[in-house]
Amino acid sequence: MAQPSDFSDPSAADVDDRLFPQGVASFDPTPDRVLLWTRAPEVDPGTELRWTVATDPGLDDVVTAGDVPVDAGADHTAVVDVADLSPATTYWYRFSSGDSHSPVGRTRTLPDGPTPRFRLATVSCAKYAAAPLTVYRSLAEHDVDLVAHLGDSIYEDGETSGPRPHDPPHAAVTLDDYRRRYAQLRSDPDARALHQRHPLVVIWDDHDIADNAWRGGAKAHDSERDGPWDDRVAAAARAHHEWLPARLRRPDELRVRWRSLPLGDLAELVVLDTRYVGRDEQADAATSATLHDPDRSLLGDEQRRWAYDRIADRTRPWVLVASQVVVNPMTFSVPEFVEAPELLPTGYGVMEGQVLCTDEWDGYPAERDALVKEIEQRGGGVVLLSGDVHSSWAFEGPSTAAGDPVTVEFTCPSVTSTPMGQQLPVGGGLLGRLIDDLHHVRFVDLQCFGYTVVDVTRDEVRAEWWFVDPEDADARRRPGAAWAVRHAEPGRLVERELSGDGSRDADASTGGSDRPEPPLPDRPDGLGRSRARRERLVRLAAVAAAVVWSGRRRG
Repeated sequence: MAQPSDFSDPSAADVDDRLFPQGVASFDPTPDRVLLWTRAPEVDPGTELRWTVATDPGLDDVVTAGDVPVDAGADHTAVVDVADLSPATTYWYRFSSGDSHSPVGRTRTLPDGPTPRFRLATVSCAKYAAAPLTVYRSLAEHDVDLVAHLGDSIYEDGETSGPRPHDPPHAAVTLDDYRRRYAQLRSDPDARALHQRHPLVVIWDDHDIADNAWRGGAKAHDSERDGPWDDRVAAAARAHHEWLPARLRRPDELRVRWRSLPLGDLAELVVLDTRYVGRDEQADAATSATLHDPDRSLLGDEQRRWAYDRIADRTRPWVLVASQVVVNPMTFSVPEFVEAPELLPTGYGVMEGQVLCTDEWDGYPAERDALVKEIEQRGGGVVLLSGDVHSSWAFEGPSTAAGDPVTVEFTCPSVTSTPMGQQLPVGGGLLGRLIDDLHHVRFVDLQCFGYTVVDVTRDEVRAEWWFVDPEDADARRRPGAAWAVRHAEPGRLVERELSGDGSRDADASTGGSDRPEPPLPDRPDGLGRSRARRERLVRLAAVAAAVVWSGRRRG
């Protein structure tokens, strides 16, 4: 039930967690607008909630307010597009129904005009059943201007072995299934904390639909069991937009999700959809075209033309291109243990004499070659951001046919999904030896959970990897690495020292002291007690794989 607010203002109203079980959130800010979200499943259909936006956390200096209906047809969510705000400004907001109130959330508009600095965080792969969402709480306490979620906001599978079972207990297929999965994850106190503190821009990936999805189907989709593929995608798209609303290019086409956000005169964040709208079937499927077919598509014609236009636009010094999946080559020579494919990372197999994952851009080399040409033609100022592979990477590349890197790529680790190094025996040592042959890799971590903070200034883009133990009840982060690309040297990475602890400094250009933090929801006891079970499962899987490999070698 209602609990007293932690704000020092004694007149601050109580927070009713029963009426607002998923808290509040904000999405897709612009210099003068932001989408505010909540859900109130207990109010009567058609009931209007009062929303309030202020310049202070006590909501005394109100700048705008209004009413928004709870949409029973949209899973009892309410979304308001607040307008007439000021650029690069922090705001606090809440929703109310009578004397009941949501938590107070904090959001921030994008800059407009001269912008010396912008901080963007990237995350991906949050599987509720795998581990506590501690990474989200740590990021909530990190000082950034915007969070880009690069996909797998939920997992659609019917996980039964994790410490927290999924709801529903089977794979999500129907609209009700996907809604229940979002409701479960967003009720988590760490997920609520992230959304309460920072605005997000979100793109979907396969586990928001079905594993290894493409526009005509998915590896994990069986039409006889799961029904028509088109119906499943429609359900996934509708639930995604209800729970993670976005400024869609065409509001009536929920599957068209690629868009961009200008960050003042400093950069443009270009958010690609590399998962669904233009993706051909993965090349390792029996019905697919050959790997190097020049007509194989990952983006689709319309998105490709748009993306190339955004990359070519030199209005701003930087273009940050967000791809759900890794762009750079991650192919390995065939090792001796290839006879036991279970010793390879998830999704990897052997094609044309190489070990590769055809669900990444490695599976669409002609599409990647075309992108490289566009980036090369721009002549610098492009940075690639990606996730999906449950590990942290800094790449110099991709490169031209002559071997010259045209840009760099920063890949964030997973929030909870099993790290790549834990998918293999001996802590990923076998994979580590293969990675040594990838000379365009300047930094890699295969073991840690966490997030990446991308700090953009006019002269350079710097990425910092922050690692978080999901079992740490205090959500403490530790520094991982820092690498930067200078505008004058577009394909070369420079190692940097990590400074500070993620808190905002006193530099007025970054927002100064205008960022007080609303209190976060309490974590229930027991969230940090799944480590032993997970480690046992990893060890058992490693031993089983090693036994299979040994048996095949003897045979």
